[in-house]
Amino acid sequence: MHDAVPGGPGLAQMLKFGWRLQHRGDAAFDELFDRYGDVVWVSLPPVLSRWFMSAGSRMALVRDPKLIKPLLMAPGEVVDATEPHRMLEALWGDRSLFVLDAPSHHRMRKVMLPRLRGDALAQWREFIATKVEREVEGWFDQPTVTMYAWLQDLSLELILKIMLSVPDDEMPQWKSAWRDLLRTVTSGQIAVRAALRSVGAMRLWPRYRRELRRCERLVYDEVARRRRHPDQEYDDVVDLLLRADGEPVSDKEIRDQVFAIMIGGYDPPAALGSWVFERLVRHPQALAAAAAEARDGGGQTTYLDAVVHETLRVRPPFMFVARLIREPLTLGEHYFPAGTMLMVVMSAVHRMPELYDDPESFKPERFLQQRPTFYGHIPFGGGEHRCLGDRVAIFEVTHAVATVLRLVDLQAVHPENEPIRLESGVRVPGKHGVVRASPAR
Repeated sequence: MHDAVPGGPGLAQMLKFGWRLQHRGDAAFDELFDRYGDVVWVSLPPVLSRWFMSAGSRMALVRDPKLIKPLLMAPGEVVDATEPHRMLEALWGDRSLFVLDAPSHHRMRKVMLPRLRGDALAQWREFIATKVEREVEGWFDQPTVTMYAWLQDLSLELILKIMLSVPDDEMPQWKSAWRDLLRTVTSGQIAVRAALRSVGAMRLWPRYRRELRRCERLVYDEVARRRRHPDQEYDDVVDLLLRADGEPVSDKEIRDQVFAIMIGGYDPPAALGSWVFERLVRHPQALAAAAAEARDGGGQTTYLDAVVHETLRVRPPFMFVARLIREPLTLGEHYFPAGTMLMVVMSAVHRMPELYDDPESFKPERFLQQRPTFYGHIPFGGGEHRCLGDRVAIFEVTHAVATVLRLVDLQAVHPENEPIRLESGVRVPGKHGVVRASPAR
């Protein structure tokens, strides 16, 4: 028998909540917090807690924005950001950023960051525009276009360029290998197998093992080739890892960083971009303003930047920012014993009237006057373990959408909002962002 922690719902109530979440979306979280307060304690049986953590079965859902900054900025020995990622450690590796503690995490992050920011990203603007221009011509003969699938392909190709400078003639081979693996590890099986990883469910998965080895071979072969020719320099992340100061970065460490960023950089940007299109076609004024900006020839993305930030507010790609409490911690009036998993509910924070005027409405204009507040707008987490590829995702989506809007008139296929669907931990439009496309008038 798993009783509720005092003040929180029991297992039966949480099962009902799961049904409401499936049918009512983010409103179900609002109802839960409105009933139990901004910190909701939940007790899970061990079989369910395995999906979230390796130790303990006590969890608290958090909405209070005053707790977010001290939680995400707490030292690693007190608050562990790596534990939620260990369920897939067999995939991205035990030396990947997802599971590294300081100082190793700091070092790897510092080495890779220059290729994922600023001018290093700006060089890819033409690549994105050219790819979009080439592909939209094929949309006009189709009754509808599914933006999520199209953006997944764009994300995959862009991240292969940023990470490994894959040349165009080799791109089909790399994309084929990675697409197969990514489809497998984002399938419905992954959550169950990851939860049962201690009994070998990941190891005893032939298709996954075969596809994993194929991608590993490509990465290891490329690293070996570069080590044989150290005089050849590349404008990519792997080159930074190979030339890092201090202790040499091993082949295994490079493999793990490639896998972490490849997996982390595939679905979330595609989800964000498809939500941007889904929101715009249902808000004609915002669509008209974004299209006018894209077509004026100035190359500015001021309004579209606001659209992307507002989309991240109302449709964040992830449900939670998760942290495991390693040592007893007091945040405000709340005491959290060691072994508690804190799950900050992004969408609930983003919908608080205390933070946003008229939070239920899609209003890009709110971000024309102000930048997103750092701990009231957390689609990429925060603190030392904030998503390393956050700016890559925003850059990719902003410039892909801008190019589409310059060339294409878009319409919604269905007037009603697409429901939020959770696919392998990523929140995507229920119909995958389906639109009608015609040449821009």
